[in-house]
Amino acid sequence: MLLAEELLLLGLDPEKGTVVNSARQYVKVGLSGALVAELALDGQVELRDRRFVPSGKEQPADPLLRDVRAALASPKGRRSKDQVRRLDKAAGGVWDRVAARLVDRGVVELQPRSLFRTERYPVLDLAARAELLERVRAAAATDGQLDPRTAVVLALSGPCRLLEVVAPDRASRKQARQRIDAATALTPVAPVVKAVIADVQVAVTAAVAAAGAAAAASG
Repeated sequence: MLLAEELLLLGLDPEKGTVVNSARQYVKVGLSGALVAELALDGQVELRDRRFVPSGKEQPADPLLRDVRAALASPKGRRSKDQVRRLDKAAGGVWDRVAARLVDRGVVELQPRSLFRTERYPVLDLAARAELLERVRAAAATDGQLDPRTAVVLALSGPCRLLEVVAPDRASRKQARQRIDAATALTPVAPVVKAVIADVQVAVTAAVAAAGAAAAASG
């Protein structure tokens, strides 16, 4: 399972099939970051002069990773934050492609969108999600060495607003935040994702304010 698949599975409410805490737009950014991190762990991408640059001669065997790597290769001149922000469109819809992989493997079920709601993805493979939860929660609750893949998922859980999933017990969240910070230090893409999400939050706030002003003016 790709890191992006794990991040999406972590963020889904298993029964409702929606992202917890209404954090879909943040997890969407996180998926792009997870794909870049996957390439970095495989030696296919490196952070150089504040941008992600493809490295190595062999192309990834996975078609999604291959498209992500190609998207990072061009155009030149963009900073890492811009690369991650634009990756969803450049790679043909990261959210849809990652979700489709989970559907195809029977991990989640697709309930198509309707007039009144977006599509939903109830979890079918509860054992896979339970294993993921156990691994990430153990990493958040202890001070042992983090394996690289778990570190990525843990690092991205913070900006993706999944702290309550990682640490459901309120008393354990201080420790979990410290571990997320430690994981972020091991994962160069995590601060980039956090910065992009901060931009998203600003945009959402501005849009809500504009809608409220328009409603007040029309009233």
